Amino acid sequence: MPKGSDLQVNHDLLSTSAKQLAQIRREFKGLEDWKKDVMSLLGDGGIQSAMSDFVDNWDKNRERLVKEIEEVGKMVKTTSDAFKELDDNLTNATKGKKK
Repeated sequence: MPKGSDLQVNHDLLSTSAKQLAQIRREFKGLEDWKKDVMSLLGDGGIQSAMSDFVDNWDKNRERLVKEIEEVGKMVKTTSDAFKELDDNLTNATKGKKK
């Protein structure tokens, strides 16, 4: 049976994941102004009304997704930081015992 912990953490993967989630969040937030652009292209009142309903629904769901992406990103960052700190502490503790 191996000594120590079998737990392995890929710090690079966690860091990359946090950065990618932040980028996705920025992309979603950047979609806020597209409604005005699209509405100006639609001439018919019925089409504008239907599109407005769709966009309003999309805005609500997009806002929810942005919040959830932000929360997941925070969790990934917190997890990464905690494992990094633990790893550093274990490394320092091991160095102290070798003296």
